[in-house]
Amino acid sequence: MKRFTANWGLKLASLIFAIIIWFLVTNINDPITSVRYTNIPVTIKNGNLITDNGQVYTVLDGSDTISSVTIYASRSVIDSLSQSNVVATADIQDLSSLNTVSINVTTNKYSDKIDDIVLSSDVVKLNVERKASKSMVLTATTSGTVTDGYIVGDVTTEQNMVRLSGPESFINQISKAAVDVDVTGFTSNIGTDADVVLYDADGNVLDASSNGVTMNIKTVRVNVQILQTKYVPITYTVTGEPATGFELTGEIESTPDTVLLAGRSSVISGITELNVSDEALDVSGLTSTLTCTVDLTDSLPSGVVFGDSDFNGTASVVVYIGGILDKTLDVSLGNISISGALEGYTVTIDESEYETVSLTVQGLAQYVDGLEASDISGVVDVSLIQEENNLEELKTGTYSAEVEFYLPTGVTIKNPVSVYVNVEANE
Repeated sequence: MKRFTANWGLKLASLIFAIIIWFLVTNINDPITSVRYTNIPVTIKNGNLITDNGQVYTVLDGSDTISSVTIYASRSVIDSLSQSNVVATADIQDLSSLNTVSINVTTNKYSDKIDDIVLSSDVVKLNVERKASKSMVLTATTSGTVTDGYIVGDVTTEQNMVRLSGPESFINQISKAAVDVDVTGFTSNIGTDADVVLYDADGNVLDASSNGVTMNIKTVRVNVQILQTKYVPITYTVTGEPATGFELTGEIESTPDTVLLAGRSSVISGITELNVSDEALDVSGLTSTLTCTVDLTDSLPSGVVFGDSDFNGTASVVVYIGGILDKTLDVSLGNISISGALEGYTVTIDESEYETVSLTVQGLAQYVDGLEASDISGVVDVSLIQEENNLEELKTGTYSAEVEFYLPTGVTIKNPVSVYVNVEANE
């Protein structure tokens, strides 16, 4: 025992000196150093402690990412670490009354050899509130401009509702859910997947992902119909007859008189006009011009729509009706000729008793007023003389024969007119 306690001071000094030498040697060969890692994500644990109570949480200010983590350890340890070895967690069990959770950072390698870890931030800030849900109609829109001569037709989605859930304050801000398709330069139908975007009442885009909102669908299939356009004239089918003494002038005014139609190219290429039949175009018993409004929509061919979204589909129509006038003209017999031949006979107009015949014509003023006797000619058909005079056989003599007059369009004969013709046997 005396041998162990002898010179104890010298022995203690030797021990301390040895420790100092070991420490110096260790730090010279493997000194303490540091490494800095940035943007370390924080994993939140036991989030169900909030969600099981009908609440949701969102991370505030991006606090679930640590800007920088500095690790202090020996060089040999530091050299063997990488950012993937840094593990940061925040356990909801440690949620404070201020809705903050302390961050714990360690390494999944050599954690027992780490001297110190310094964080740029040490808490995750949360917003905790009641969970709310909402179902919304999904609106489909288009942007951009199609090629000239084409328009956008129907825009449909394969799903028309979206279900949302998340923080009540955020859910209440959502006013619209929509998808949009860019149609620039297209000439044929489009089928594509588009992202669902949320908007507030002022039309501002809301960031659903960073606010803890979940959606049953995030993209949806959108079908956009692209239609070819074509301007065509409008024609009208008028029914009925005006009152006695009146008739249609044939003039119809329409505002507009042409319309832009849109449809598939194969359909549009075969359309040259839009023919409109409507009960409003009935002129039965009228004594004056008809003015009406006609809905053109019912006259559209199948698969065709109006190409102008501002056009309401109605046209103002004026169907002109005029009074019928009578006019009597003295037509010279010289204007009446013989048509055809009778074998063995010569047929001529008999001018021995009178030189003119009285012809009464009728029609609209626009056709009758300027008509002169000299403008009218007629013909007697030889082949009808025997029939008109009820003869079994035609012989030399004078017969009455009806004249067929050539009259301008819109003018008719009020009463038939006959002349005498001479039939003479050839020698």
